[in-house]
Amino acid sequence: MNLILLEEKASHLHWDQQDPRTIHLQSILRAKDGDQVDFAVVNGPKGKGTVYWQEDRSVKLTFLWEPNHASDLLPIHLLVGLSRPQTCRKILEQGAALGVGKFLFFTGDKSEPSYANSGLWKGDEWKNKLQAGVEQAFSTYLPDCDHYPNLASALSAVGGEDCLRWALDVYEAPDPLSTHEVGSEKSACLAIGPERGWSAAERETLREFGFCFRHLGSRVLRVETAMVTAVGILASAHWGRD
Repeated sequence: MNLILLEEKASHLHWDQQDPRTIHLQSILRAKDGDQVDFAVVNGPKGKGTVYWQEDRSVKLTFLWEPNHASDLLPIHLLVGLSRPQTCRKILEQGAALGVGKFLFFTGDKSEPSYANSGLWKGDEWKNKLQAGVEQAFSTYLPDCDHYPNLASALSAVGGEDCLRWALDVYEAPDPLSTHEVGSEKSACLAIGPERGWSAAERETLREFGFCFRHLGSRVLRVETAMVTAVGILASAHWGRD
């Protein structure tokens, strides 16, 4: 992680030697007494924490915070058909690092039903994956993440008419995603099917909701690879903004 996210703003903290963050400071960052380390508050400011090691190898920290700053989340909503938990872990972490504004996971017609009951979704692991991606990106804003029982319910939650709507499909898409310029003033909704792809009924549902099919070339990609590639294309319209 490139910074450590805190749930709340604090002037000082004390972590015992078994705290994972203490272990990270000691073993990964190799922070010495008096060193300053990058911290941030979830959806809040960044700052510096000064490290003070104690005799019992616990650590005390004091903080100096910068002013609050605007969210750097991108106006990109990512709809993803539930896939294997290890695939969803990569999507959550890498998508959060790229700046996806909202994740909408749904159980697709070709999703394995048991994926919805994975331990990834039952506890806080999915939240931890989002946080790891945000920390990697040296950011502070966590994206939203919701779950839906099917594609239609997820599509009903997609934003307004001005939202550009694309669905990835290597089989029926007429044009590549990269040939369609995305204006930085527009939000984008990107739909990616589960590992076994879209059903015929889901393709029809996507068309009914105004989605156009686009591809990433002729190669069949893993879901997480397609996500990173496609989000990168859409995010590039926002990289030059102030």
